[in-house]
Amino acid sequence: MLKVTLDLSCNVCGSDQFMLPTLADDVQDVRCADCAAFKCKSDDLERAMSAVHQKVPARPGL
Repeated sequence: MLKVTLDLSCNVCGSDQFMLPTLADDVQDVRCADCAAFKCKSDDLERAMSAVHQKVPARPGL
Protein backbone atom coordinates (compact mmCIF):
# COMPACT_ATOMS: atom_id res chain seq x y z
CA MET A 1 0.00 0.00 0.00
CA LEU A 2 1.14 3.54 -0.78
CA LYS A 3 0.12 6.54 1.33
CA VAL A 4 -0.71 9.51 -0.91
CA THR A 5 -2.44 12.88 -0.75
CA LEU A 6 -5.35 13.20 -3.17
CA ASP A 7 -7.68 16.03 -4.12
CA LEU A 8 -10.45 14.08 -2.36
CA SER A 9 -11.65 13.96 1.20
CA CYS A 10 -12.73 11.08 3.40
CA ASN A 11 -16.49 11.03 3.98
CA VAL A 12 -15.92 9.92 7.59
CA CYS A 13 -13.02 12.00 8.95
CA GLY A 14 -12.31 14.56 6.19
CA SER A 15 -8.69 13.52 5.64
CA ASP A 16 -7.03 13.91 2.23
CA GLN A 17 -4.53 11.10 2.87
CA PHE A 18 -5.35 7.74 1.29
CA MET A 19 -3.80 4.30 1.04
CA LEU A 20 -3.56 3.08 -2.56
CA PRO A 21 -2.99 -0.59 -3.32
CA THR A 22 0.04 -1.74 -5.30
CA LEU A 23 0.05 -4.51 -7.88
CA ALA A 24 1.28 -6.91 -5.18
CA ASP A 25 -1.79 -6.27 -2.98
CA ASP A 26 -4.67 -8.74 -3.22
CA VAL A 27 -7.33 -6.20 -2.20
CA GLN A 28 -7.72 -3.24 -4.56
CA ASP A 29 -9.59 -0.92 -2.15
CA VAL A 30 -8.63 2.73 -1.76
CA ARG A 31 -8.96 3.55 1.95
CA CYS A 32 -8.50 6.59 4.16
CA ALA A 33 -5.01 6.56 5.68
CA ASP A 34 -6.31 8.01 8.95
CA CYS A 35 -9.52 6.08 9.72
CA ALA A 36 -9.35 3.23 7.13
CA ALA A 37 -12.81 4.05 5.73
CA PHE A 38 -13.44 2.64 2.25
CA LYS A 39 -13.39 5.31 -0.50
CA CYS A 40 -13.50 3.37 -3.79
CA LYS A 41 -11.91 0.61 -5.82
CA SER A 42 -8.56 1.44 -7.41
CA ASP A 43 -9.91 0.76 -10.93
CA ASP A 44 -12.70 3.31 -10.37
CA LEU A 45 -10.21 5.92 -9.15
CA GLU A 46 -8.00 5.30 -12.18
CA ARG A 47 -10.95 5.71 -14.58
CA ALA A 48 -12.04 8.95 -12.89
CA MET A 49 -8.51 10.39 -12.97
CA SER A 50 -8.13 9.46 -16.66
CA ALA A 51 -11.43 11.13 -17.52
CA VAL A 52 -10.40 14.35 -15.76
CA HIS A 53 -6.98 14.30 -17.42
CA GLN A 54 -8.55 14.00 -20.86
CA LYS A 55 -10.81 17.04 -20.21
CA VAL A 56 -7.97 19.32 -19.06
CA PRO A 57 -6.33 21.15 -21.99
CA ALA A 58 -2.60 20.69 -22.30
CA ARG A 59 -0.48 23.65 -21.23
CA PRO A 60 2.27 24.74 -23.62
CA GLY A 61 5.76 23.92 -22.45
CA LEU A 62 4.77 21.05 -20.17
